[in-house]
Amino acid sequence: TDRDETVGGIPVFGQIASSLADAGFVVVRYDRRGTGQSGGRPEAATLSDFAEDVRSIVRFLRRRDDVDEDRLAIFGLGEGGWVGLLAADREERVRALVLAGASATKGADLVLEQQQLMLGRSGMTESDRQQAIELQKKILTAVLTGGGWASIPPELRRQADTLEYRSILEFDPIAAMRKVRLPILVVHGELDRQVPAHHADELAALARSRPRGTGAEIVKFPSLNHYFVPAATGEIAEYATLTGRAVAPELGVVTADWLQKALPPRRR
Repeated sequence: TDRDETVGGIPVFGQIASSLADAGFVVVRYDRRGTGQSGGRPEAATLSDFAEDVRSIVRFLRRRDDVDEDRLAIFGLGEGGWVGLLAADREERVRALVLAGASATKGADLVLEQQQLMLGRSGMTESDRQQAIELQKKILTAVLTGGGWASIPPELRRQADTLEYRSILEFDPIAAMRKVRLPILVVHGELDRQVPAHHADELAALARSRPRGTGAEIVKFPSLNHYFVPAATGEIAEYATLTGRAVAPELGVVTADWLQKALPPRRR
């Protein structure tokens, strides 16, 4: 998405960046490949390509006189958490990672979990729900194997049969986490209905079990949704009707405090 990540009229990334800037951090946010002022085609890219885009931001920051290249961190929301894991593994200048609303399971498993949760609240009959789940499984198998498209409607294939989607379905955060050797903060809204909050507990457990790991902390926020906005239900359908128009300030406070601990200033 674009650099503001606007959801329900709320510029989520804009507000998070502002809160961290107010705490004294230099913050870079950027239009994703193929969005806004960034070139390229996102459907032709993979999570690995998006991680290389993050590394280009690191190179940009290292050229700036007002940035300490030994105190660089990545903040990744949702799928951005996975991109952050990949970039942190490849880029030695990244020294800390914040995973916000990120998943702890493979992409294909997350998609099935999300659909089952959505269908469970849809009011559909059990028979119709099972048909929808079976169709989703066929689509996932076709994307991952390249075969089996004959029984799937062409319009669904056009949406799903992309390099980007395949890379998401294949991604395994467990394997990626084991490669990362830096401090990790896991933050999650307890009302998150896109990536349920149990994923935060699993990510934190993974981070803490790393061989030669450098520590991990977890903070879950009551009454906040996937985008860390105060909510009543956390459902996606609620985004457009939220009365609060701001990311909860406690997210910025917790993140800034943790970054100061994880990346202490050098002694002069």
